[in-house]
Amino acid sequence: MFDWDPQKNRQNLAKHGVDFDVAKEIFEHEYIEDIDDSMSYEEERYIALGRIGDKHYVVVYTMRDGRRRIISARKAKRQEIHGYYSQNP
Repeated sequence: MFDWDPQKNRQNLAKHGVDFDVAKEIFEHEYIEDIDDSMSYEEERYIALGRIGDKHYVVVYTMRDGRRRIISARKAKRQEIHGYYSQNP
């Protein structure tokens, strides 16, 4: 199950061109990497890198009440994709 703030979704769509309803698809497929990003914030946050269709995306989320709450989503940068594949052949 997924959750997000509708206003944050609109802001994310305007800024990054990615709707959270599309971003949740990263978890329906085998996603590539899940990094704990909790040290930067007061809550546990994770960064998922994976594919939706033929494009790679980065989705930042946290777990709340058993749901993935999407915080932001964007297309992955070339160096993020390359960095992962060079470390994990």
